[in-house]
Amino acid sequence: MDKKKFLTLTTTGFALFAMFFGAGNLVIPPYIGLKMGAASGAAFVGFFLSGIFIPFLAVLMVSSIGSSFSDLGKRFPAPFVNSLVVLIIVVFGPIVCVPRSGSTTYEVAIEPFFPMVGKITFGVIFFAITLFLALSRSKLVDIIGRWLTPILFLSLIVLIVEGTINAPKGLTDNGVGFREAFTFGFSTGYLTLDVLSGVIFSGLIISAIIQKGYSSEQQKREITILSGIIAAGCLIFIYGGLLYLGATSDVVAGENVKYIDILKHIAHNGLGSYGAVIISIAVAFACLTTAVAIVSAMGAIFETLSHGRIPYRWGVWVCCIVSFVLSIQSVDEIIHYAGYILDFVYPITIALTLFILIFGKCVRAKAPYIIGVSFTAVFSAIFVIGNLVDSESIKTLQMSLPLAQYHIEWLLPAFVAFGITYLVTKDK
Repeated sequence: MDKKKFLTLTTTGFALFAMFFGAGNLVIPPYIGLKMGAASGAAFVGFFLSGIFIPFLAVLMVSSIGSSFSDLGKRFPAPFVNSLVVLIIVVFGPIVCVPRSGSTTYEVAIEPFFPMVGKITFGVIFFAITLFLALSRSKLVDIIGRWLTPILFLSLIVLIVEGTINAPKGLTDNGVGFREAFTFGFSTGYLTLDVLSGVIFSGLIISAIIQKGYSSEQQKREITILSGIIAAGCLIFIYGGLLYLGATSDVVAGENVKYIDILKHIAHNGLGSYGAVIISIAVAFACLTTAVAIVSAMGAIFETLSHGRIPYRWGVWVCCIVSFVLSIQSVDEIIHYAGYILDFVYPITIALTLFILIFGKCVRAKAPYIIGVSFTAVFSAIFVIGNLVDSESIKTLQMSLPLAQYHIEWLLPAFVAFGITYLVTKDK
């Protein structure tokens, strides 16, 4: 392998890792480990699929259709694509990820050291800084991200190695079987939002690959796959290590245990008070850079979709205001309501990714893709509503479908709808 290709692979691989590795994701793997105990291996398999493998497939899907998610217009009518883009960026930005970034920063880096600072006061400061940096499109964010991501990554390596060597206890049996653990890991992986991150930010990665001179379809795919392997390796180590630390921690796995408290407990036990401070600072700045990046992306996307009728600054202002209001809630509260929203959005994005990757070369008609994705949306909406209102009839229907025990009951109906539509319309 020549030097240029090696540098491109490593640079792109770590950029892809940074894209997926949001600071908010730090609190999820330890929680899974704590809840699953000895069944953490099965839980990690499910978490790997929804939190690492499928997000990488989303990047590969965007690469296969062009250089950005908006290139889906080649397979779908413009209103359909625009609706998908708006749905994903709104959920990814002001509804879940950005307020979670603000709330995580407060609970990890501010509340333990400056308890006199209220959450509303901090939120005003955090989102004012976010707004300023997003509006000015400052390079300060890139500089901070370039330094803070390596610091956070190295801190976590030390934490995982130290915590593994000096684990307070071994893996304990929490009475959870393989199927339950796998399903819990798979569905909890939705909370990383990495599939949504993949479709929104993949254009940056693909553009970087093209700028390096790898513009042909084969070269683009090769670099994307190899870079994805590098990123996946880093994520497997970090997520797997944090999950193991949660499974072997001496935190009591009660009903009211908080995501943030598990991470803080592990950091303090593994690195002491000074090490916990370093991780807190790194997490805080990583959350800030994540928030600025997403807010900027939302402003740019709305400006593009509206052909300038919605100026960039309007999208940035709206994203910051909505995110500030929602960030007043705790991280646990944000994760709780996010679960219902992502149970609707994630299947749509996964189905779209699978359809394009599996059938993209041989099925050129738009109708099968539209019907398949729409079918997934309808099924997902019905089941989310059923869970919200606690409807026994809807839950019975849900559990009667194939693969319901793995929380992917929408999968076979979506593919059947795609296949039937293709057979009916292929001669037209």
